[in-house]
Amino acid sequence: MKTFEIDQIVKPDMSDYLIHMTSEKSFNSILNSGRHASEGLINALVPQGAKKSSFNHKIACFTETPVHAIGAFIEISKRRSSENMVYGIGFKKAFMVEEGVRPTAYLDNTTLGKLLQIKSSENLSVSSREFIDLLAPLVHPLGEKSQRQGFSWEREWRYVDDIGFRFNYDDIEVICCPSEFNSMIKMKLGEYSSKVKFFDTSLQYQELTDFLSFSKERDSIEAGIFDSDDRDLIDEFLSGFDLYVERLTQHKEFLLQLTAQVNAVESELTKLREWQEELKAHTAEYCGHYSKYLINNKLFGTICPDCNDHLKHVWDNQYKDA
Repeated sequence: MKTFEIDQIVKPDMSDYLIHMTSEKSFNSILNSGRHASEGLINALVPQGAKKSSFNHKIACFTETPVHAIGAFIEISKRRSSENMVYGIGFKKAFMVEEGVRPTAYLDNTTLGKLLQIKSSENLSVSSREFIDLLAPLVHPLGEKSQRQGFSWEREWRYVDDIGFRFNYDDIEVICCPSEFNSMIKMKLGEYSSKVKFFDTSLQYQELTDFLSFSKERDSIEAGIFDSDDRDLIDEFLSGFDLYVERLTQHKEFLLQLTAQVNAVESELTKLREWQEELKAHTAEYCGHYSKYLINNKLFGTICPDCNDHLKHVWDNQYKDA
């Protein structure tokens, strides 16, 4: 299996997508900023908080975080939470590598300092300067000595360009958004939405973390349930567990409703296909008229009775005795 195609089913902490997460306003702008109707543009910007003296490169950023874990972004980052950055647009990782998108290199303070020192040198050879110019836009502080310990959790990839990352709607593989916005985005994408996978990352993240939390508590209680007198822990777990079961039950009912709707649509599609076939079978080749009583004409193929009578009348009056 190719590395860039390993997905979360094979390795749960991997993703075969690279996704750009942003706010609703920026997401809409991305889809509407192309040079033609089916092109989008993710603008390149100097990252917020970057010191322009050491980093003035414009980049478009993506994450290789698996879809089910992207909800953590707004849990960890106050800025992303305040800007409600729950909208995303994603592409196959293999495609992005071909387009020149590369993983960010997180460097410790010492290594990064030496790189910046070399970068500021005026005595570099042409080849050395070219190499530094290629490397510098991809580096980011590891933050090993800062209180927040940097941003390596973002698992960032970058596209270096003064304008940004252009893409065709046909390149889109993933859309992240609250589920109630799916229909509107599909209308915008039109025919290109058929192959796009839609994810409500906040909901997926909440369901996953709830499951992990309850599983951890359950394991702790089961390990000592026969010799533990801590009823408060058990009561707290059972209370939360009941809530979790209720949420899963509601989700199941929602899925059953969707299943019923799908079955109804399939039934209607079957009727329409049968009607279409019936129309084709009873549409005359010669005149294009519909009739359940088509006549096979040796010269013209199938023909409706009225047109056949008209042809016969014309033949009898004008050509029969000629």
